[in-house]
Amino acid sequence: MASGRPARRTCGIAQRTAGLAQEVLERAKRRRRQVSWPEPVEEDSERLNAAFASIVEFMSRTTKECEKYYSYVPASRCQENEIKHICRYHSKHAAENLLQTLEQGARKASKDLYIEVSPGTYSVTATSEDMMKETHVVDVNAGQSIDLTFTI
Repeated sequence: MASGRPARRTCGIAQRTAGLAQEVLERAKRRRRQVSWPEPVEEDSERLNAAFASIVEFMSRTTKECEKYYSYVPASRCQENEIKHICRYHSKHAAENLLQTLEQGARKASKDLYIEVSPGTYSVTATSEDMMKETHVVDVNAGQSIDLTFTI
């Protein structure tokens, strides 16, 4: 007998839910007949098209000005967020030029130095053109060679 009760209760809940759903559907049908939705007006469509056209024109001019600006900025002076910006928002050609310039600059900036020192601990600092500094601390033993690579 106990097993029959949950089934009836579930059945009652399902019937009540179905009844409520039917009421909501009927109310929605009545309200739909009461509301008069405006038809789209040709004039509104034209104004919307004109607004988007002016936005597209503005974005085109902004893009040209931005590309012009970055054409005068040395690639080595671009920060990471600027490089990402160029690669993401500008032409593929502009991005390839920037990356190629950065690679060439990296090759040009590479300098090999050979320095003989007595055994000991040394602090070696390199400074880039834009005054960024990078320091390595090395402990040199007698007869030892050490290669340092700076990433600035």
